[in-house]
Amino acid sequence: MKIIAIDFETANYSPLSACALGLAIFEDQELISSPYWLIKPPKGYGWFKDEWTQDIHGIGWFDVQDAPDFGQIAPEVIDHLSSADFVVAHNASFDLRVLHALLTHFKFPIPTLKHRCTLELARQTWPHLPNHQLSTLADHLGIDLNHHHAQSDAIAAGRVMVEISKSTDQPEESGYLS
Repeated sequence: MKIIAIDFETANYSPLSACALGLAIFEDQELISSPYWLIKPPKGYGWFKDEWTQDIHGIGWFDVQDAPDFGQIAPEVIDHLSSADFVVAHNASFDLRVLHALLTHFKFPIPTLKHRCTLELARQTWPHLPNHQLSTLADHLGIDLNHHHAQSDAIAAGRVMVEISKSTDQPEESGYLS
């Protein structure tokens, strides 16, 4: 089974302000690849709020000014995601909203993706935890995490999904992006 975890970092509240993307590709519960991209947001969407870039993910305009825009990496991202049995994200509604907005903005077709939310599943699997933030889950499960780095967050979300699948009998899909 192939699971791909996805994580976006954004420059501001707009889903079009994606400034980093990480994927973590798992086959048979083993991490096999973790591509990562810095992304230059589309003109007009890339203003950076200081408190977001400095306190959350540390990415600023100078980091992305020469990076590709999402349209340049979209074919590779779509190929990866379309090859998955399902896609996972921690707080999937956020990451899938960003993905949908970017694909629409850059005029790419929206692929049909089976997806799961590790935040929702973790709440069901470990209800005793004080919260179900990715950092709390990583601590609980002994997963290395450089929180708010898209690649590290994607890897951690994928590892959380692996642990959830070991703990429960989760069905393979919960929703579709299309």
